[in-house]
Amino acid sequence: MRILWFVEVLRAAGLTVHEVDGWRTRGSATFEPRGIMVHETRGSLRSTDAGEIRVLLNGSTTAPPPIAQLYLSRSGQWWVVASGRCNHVLTGWAGPFKGVGNGGLLGIEAQHALGEPWTENQYRSYVRGVAALRQRTGWAVAGHKEHQPGGYGNPSVKTDPSFNMDQFRRDVAGRLTGTESIMPALTEAQQEQLLRYAKDNYYILWQGAQKPDGSGRTDFRQYFQDLRQDLQDLRQELQALQALLSEVRAGQRELAGRDWVDERQIIDGVLAGLGSRDLDEVASALRAVFGERAAELGARLVGVPR
Repeated sequence: MRILWFVEVLRAAGLTVHEVDGWRTRGSATFEPRGIMVHETRGSLRSTDAGEIRVLLNGSTTAPPPIAQLYLSRSGQWWVVASGRCNHVLTGWAGPFKGVGNGGLLGIEAQHALGEPWTENQYRSYVRGVAALRQRTGWAVAGHKEHQPGGYGNPSVKTDPSFNMDQFRRDVAGRLTGTESIMPALTEAQQEQLLRYAKDNYYILWQGAQKPDGSGRTDFRQYFQDLRQDLQDLRQELQALQALLSEVRAGQRELAGRDWVDERQIIDGVLAGLGSRDLDEVASALRAVFGERAAELGARLVGVPR
C-alpha cells in the first residue's frame, strides 16, 4: 500500500508541510505499516534541509534509498518524501516492534546533530506531527534506539533520538487527550539532574534545613504562615487608617461649606471627627488633612507662639 494522506493529516494538525517532487510514487508499494519509528538524522550542526533531504532521496553507505517517508526540519516544518516502503531500520531485536522491519514501520527523520539540544519549536512539532499520525492510524510509537539497542550482540546499535522516549509518548498522548504540557525534551541525564534538583529544593523548602551557621533547622512552612499573618495584620491596619481618614475628610467637607470659619473651628471640627482617638492617630490625621501646616496648627492649639 501507499500512504497518500500525509499532507492532509499533518496540515490539519496546524503544521507547515512541503511536498518533495515524486513522493506519491517513491518507495516500494509492498508496504503494510503498523507502527511509527522516530529518528534523528545525526548530521552536521550546519546541515541544511536540502542536504538532509538529498541523503534521504539518494541513500547512504548503510541504507539504500529512499531512507524515510517523512522529514522534520529544525525549523519545525515537515517534508513528505515518500509514500511507500523506505529503508530506515533493520528488523528490530527489542522494543515494541521486535521482529518488525521496514515493511511494517513508518519512518520519520528529524534534522538533528549528535549532542545538539532540542529546541521547543522542533520538539513540539515532532509531538504534534506524531500525534496526528497516531490519531489517524492508532499505531504505536517507538524510537530507533529502542528498536536496535546495544547489548544484543548486533553491531548496528542505534542511540537516536536523544530525548526520552517515555516522555515523548506521554507528550503525544497529552496532545491527543487535550492535556498537553510540553517543554523541550530532556535527555535521560538531564531529567535525572532535574529530578535531583527538585528533590533538594523540596527538602529545603518543606522539610527544613540547617541554618547557615550549621545549627538548628529553618521551618519554611512556619515562615510562610507567619508572613501570611503579618500581611493580614498590615491589611487590617491600612483599612483602619483609611476609615479614620474618611472621617477626617467628612468633617473637613462640612466645615468648608460654611461662610466663614477660623482655624480654631477647623481644629475643633477635626477633633470632633476624631473623637477619642489615640494621640498618634490624631497627629497622622492632621498631617493627612493639613499637610505642612499641621505643626503650625498644633502649636496654636496649645498656645505656643511661632
